[in-house]
Amino acid sequence: MNAPLLTTPRVEPFFFDAEPGTRFSLYHAPNPQVAPRGAILYVHPFAEELSRTRRMAAQQSRAFAELGYAVLQIDLFGCGDSCGEFNAGRWEIWRADLALAAGWLAERDSGPLTLWGLRLGGLLALDAAAVLKPRRLLLWQPYLSGRTCINQFLRLSEQLRDPAPGAPRSTSALRAQLAVHGMIEVAGYEVAVPLVKAIDACDAASIALPPCSVHWLGYGGPAPARAEAGAMRMKERWADAGVALHYRQLEGSPAWSGAGHLDCRALRDATSTLFAGDPA
Repeated sequence: MNAPLLTTPRVEPFFFDAEPGTRFSLYHAPNPQVAPRGAILYVHPFAEELSRTRRMAAQQSRAFAELGYAVLQIDLFGCGDSCGEFNAGRWEIWRADLALAAGWLAERDSGPLTLWGLRLGGLLALDAAAVLKPRRLLLWQPYLSGRTCINQFLRLSEQLRDPAPGAPRSTSALRAQLAVHGMIEVAGYEVAVPLVKAIDACDAASIALPPCSVHWLGYGGPAPARAEAGAMRMKERWADAGVALHYRQLEGSPAWSGAGHLDCRALRDATSTLFAGDPA
């Protein structure tokens, strides 16, 4: 792979040589004026949520770098500016991409690794943690169920928003259509059965995490008590494996789907405050 040459602190775009093709990445060099604090690997969200949150993730990456962290953002296969069509994306390729990126970071920074995942990226980070063995995970509004993510994605379909006579009127009907045709287009993104099946099968409750700390920051939305109760159930489940979950709930309910850039300032501020210290 072609590594960026670092002379002064900056954001360095480059491409990984991967299988298949290449992956576009951004490396945020740590602030040389402070003691190095380890590495952070960002795992982006699914489909249009990647585009909507790209600026927010870059802002947080720069904030981490200022604190002394080395940060790598990678566009997974078929996503963003990496090679491959979105419909060729596969869960196992994405996991391999993260392993490659984590290895690249480890060659340049001997400090502890943090996996930082947003939305479906949070679930992918959890799934990859058994192999990558990070010191900690940072989860931003994570999906805990892949099936929930796919159902919410399918609800973006124009066939459900403005159904024509005889068109599918439910996510179940769209899933049936997907099973018949092997692919389905939703909001400009075409997904294939193998990826949908893999995401559907991924559930945080069944993931065997290695001992680590998990910092989960999310919005309570319209049912904050329910959101907190779900987090506490996961805390109890993970505690048996030596996983320490720290949950922080924020007020509000961002619109993750839609048009234009999304910036969750409260989420960024809370994260920067947390990592300015030395989170366990």
